This record gives sequence, C-alpha cells and structure tokens, in this order.
Amino acid sequence: MPDIKLDSKLTKAIRRLLEPYEARLGKLGNNVVAIVELTSVKRVDVTPDVEAAPAAYLRITGLEIATRDQEDHLRRAQRAMYQLRTARGTLDEIHSAEDAKRQLNLLPQMVAEGDD
Repeated sequence: MPDIKLDSKLTKAIRRLLEPYEARLGKLGNNVVAIVELTSVKRVDVTPDVEAAPAAYLRITGLEIATRDQEDHLRRAQRAMYQLRTARGTLDEIHSAEDAKRQLNLLPQMVAEGDD
C-alpha cells in the first residue's frame, strides 16, 4: 500500500471557507468538525531497486464545517460509520449495523435542527 499524504494545496473555494476559522485553527489543540471530500490527485510509484515507498496524494476537494450545535451530530455519525465498518464478523454485527444505520438515517434531520 502506498504512503498516503495530504496535498497542501487548497483551492480558492476551500481557502475561503476556512477563513472564518483562521483564529480558531491557528491555536494548537483547537479543532473544527467537518465533512470532508478527498480526491486522489497524484501517485508516485517507485522502481523495485528504490527503498522509498510509493505515495498517493489526496487533496481536499469538498468541505463543510459544522456549527458548534452540529458538531456532536457529526461525531455520532462518525462513530456509527466506524461501527458499520468494524462490526462485520463480530457476534454483535446485526445489532451494531442496525443501530448505526438508524443513526445515519437520522443525521440530515439532526444536523438541520442543530444549525445556529
């Protein structure tokens, strides 16, 4: 598997979207919760005689930052997605998957209601 790297180039649209959060993100330890779309923009393959690993570069191509009221809903969606991804083959698979799907189905309504 190639090393995954984030391409540091931000499009103008993404840069504009991040501007209101500059002060918050400029302090170490602060964060924002967001829905992010990543696109593979470059791949570097190496020959077998080179010790370096191949690399794939991802760029942020879509981004929506949650309001403070929406952050918890997105964190719950993240946990539900994790639950769906990791439940396969476990004894609790059916219950976990059903609960996670229910959480994800409710997400649009919860996020809309949590808007500032």
